[in-house]
Amino acid sequence: MRVMGNKKKTLIISLVLLVCFASSACAVSKGMKKVVDEALDFSVKQSMSMFSEMQGQVGILPRTAKDGKMITCESPWWTSGFYPGTLWYCYEYSNDPQVRAAAEEMTSRVERQKYTTSNHDVGFIINCSFGNGYRLTRNEAYREVIETAAKSLSTRFHPVTGCTRSWNSKRWQFSVIIDNMMNLELLTVASSMTGDNSYYKKAKSHADRTMINHFRPDGSSYHVVSYDTITGKVLNQVTHQGVNDQSAWSRGQAWGLYGFTMMYRQTGKKEYLDHAIKVGKFIMNHPRLPKDKIPYWDFDAPNIPKADRDASAGAIMASAFVELSTYVSGELGKQFLSIGEQQIKSLASLAYRAKKVGDNNHFIIQHCTGFMGKQYEIDAPLTYADYYFVEALIRYKNLLEGRPVVQTITAFSENEDRSAWLSALHRISYPLLSNMAKGELRKNMPVESIAADMQKRREVTHLEALGRLITGISAWLELGPDSTIEGRLRAEYIDLSLKSIANGVNPASPDYLNFNKGRQPLVDAAFLAHGLLRARTQLWDKLDKTTQERVIKELKSSRVIKPSETNWLFFAAMVEAALKEFTGEWEYERVKYACDRFAQWYKGDGWYGDGADFHLDYYNSFVIHPMMVEVLTVMKKHGLEGAIPYELELSRYARYAEQQERLISPEGTFPIVGRSLAYRFGAFHALSDVAYRKLLPSKVTPAQVRCALTAVINRQINAPGTFNPEGWLRVGFAGYQPHIGETYISTGSLYLCTAVFVALGLPESDVYWSSPATAWTCKKGWEGIDLDVDKALKK
Repeated sequence: MRVMGNKKKTLIISLVLLVCFASSACAVSKGMKKVVDEALDFSVKQSMSMFSEMQGQVGILPRTAKDGKMITCESPWWTSGFYPGTLWYCYEYSNDPQVRAAAEEMTSRVERQKYTTSNHDVGFIINCSFGNGYRLTRNEAYREVIETAAKSLSTRFHPVTGCTRSWNSKRWQFSVIIDNMMNLELLTVASSMTGDNSYYKKAKSHADRTMINHFRPDGSSYHVVSYDTITGKVLNQVTHQGVNDQSAWSRGQAWGLYGFTMMYRQTGKKEYLDHAIKVGKFIMNHPRLPKDKIPYWDFDAPNIPKADRDASAGAIMASAFVELSTYVSGELGKQFLSIGEQQIKSLASLAYRAKKVGDNNHFIIQHCTGFMGKQYEIDAPLTYADYYFVEALIRYKNLLEGRPVVQTITAFSENEDRSAWLSALHRISYPLLSNMAKGELRKNMPVESIAADMQKRREVTHLEALGRLITGISAWLELGPDSTIEGRLRAEYIDLSLKSIANGVNPASPDYLNFNKGRQPLVDAAFLAHGLLRARTQLWDKLDKTTQERVIKELKSSRVIKPSETNWLFFAAMVEAALKEFTGEWEYERVKYACDRFAQWYKGDGWYGDGADFHLDYYNSFVIHPMMVEVLTVMKKHGLEGAIPYELELSRYARYAEQQERLISPEGTFPIVGRSLAYRFGAFHALSDVAYRKLLPSKVTPAQVRCALTAVINRQINAPGTFNPEGWLRVGFAGYQPHIGETYISTGSLYLCTAVFVALGLPESDVYWSSPATAWTCKKGWEGIDLDVDKALKK
């Protein structure tokens, strides 16, 4: 601020996904649904009434009201982002396109603040507006604003103090206010978007220092702490906006409660949860907290009970208590939820809420206190009171409906390379799976291709999208859910994947997929089958019986498609291998034929022909080696050996992967040769899979593979134009290059890029991830480092 069984296993996944809020959901009070729905209905109407008032005032945003007149502000004022954020929450509730248009208009008015480096308020301004907008729309332009704002905010971080500076005031050498805890969310969100953990680390450092230096033994906080920039020591601890330095200024306590609850969500660090609990207890048990739970402006105000209330503090607390209750089990969790409920009910009552639409100068909440010492915004409406009130309502509604009260958007791993991979995986996968899980993939996924017959591409592109994505993320999903940030992300993706697959094979679903019309479906039935084999426990075993039967039926239906004498033979073989594993039966001749033909097509040194002829492209990686090894693994399991012995193929696979590692330049580029280049870093499916299977040759370390692939992923995913404005992949190799895509390439095809993520199936503790960063072969060679000779494989 400026101043087991399938059904049982599915249930287990759901419980893990909901573990953070299950106890609270059981404790909700009767009648709260009506309170919440009525309050949200009013909030939407009142916020749109405000928009009617603001629409013609170009560049202006609401701030407060005084003497019956609205007081506005321009975008630099610290509260400018709250009203746009309120509109986004209203859109989340209403799904009304007019509300969305209003949110977009008001959000655009604060965009220029993304460059602000003169104070910490850029976090409030941008995360509440653009952050919510991106969360709900996946608008790539919003993403750029968030990333830029995080860069701006991070310039205020001081490594000696370990904190982000709040004000540039001459009164204090390096001021840090408790409000600044709220702006840490922008930094953690930016880490999730970019895979750059430097933002996340700065947020953690700031929270750690604040926990030590801002709080008193009883859990209350100071408002301002000033640090010495030379030594990092605390110089002053004051409460600038409170009664005195030792008082508990109410909004400051609210910022602390909310901030540490948020930081626990964003990091999973128990110390932050423990601290949030301590602050929560201080507030909840304070003898001067009024019966309606809306605090006086300062818990130590001299004229209590006649002191002014601060409904804005009550709204911030309500939102925080609802979330905190989901992280705390037992009676204490129920108590936190109860106080949050009481605060919501009080704020929703006519004692604090505007009586009818248009009243209170179009603000929702009244009776707030801005700055008592300077006597402004006293007993007044404030945009941030509205924002956190509507947020609390949305969170409570999520709780009632059995959903997480708030989505975790943060660095998914403290391992920097793994975080970059997970960020890329999430950016690519979420639009696809979140839509298909709702049966809206056909409705919302654009279909792009240079093919003359677009109808044919539309008939197959959706199975391409799902099958290829599942094959790429399945090894990671097979690690299963757990309580870590990454484990919770996996739980979400397992759930989305199961729902998407179910929709894809359900004839009654709008997203029912084509498995047998035309030729292309055989390809992507095979990719889906490959993914289901890789995630046998987390995907196949967790599908309900009806969905399993439908998958089997659809896989079998793809048999009508005769594969060409190319890599396509392994598509047919992969489908059969999956059917053997899932049903105990297969058409083995299709498997044997693929192995026989490829035994004849081996060209030497780890390379197979794509058919009788050699092609200098990446199909040995896209398809041939990974699927051959998977098929041979199934054969070996059942005591069968084909024309290519299993161990021989493993040695060829390892050699091919060794060559792939050498293709990656010091800059993270690789040769633009062959067809299907629009699959981007999916070209390294084989290298990632060999690392995952622990087959790397001894002179190729896991760390150098990880670092090389990270360089490639970062290079391609960050190329401008890779995604369309709604976050869907576009045809290209390094950005948007539509003519690099063959006529068989369409939007769904592009999701084979996720095949590079197979090595994410290795846990973070594995040497692949835990080893120190090291240069890969080309990087070492071009730096003048001595290298071993490269020898061909002669078998």
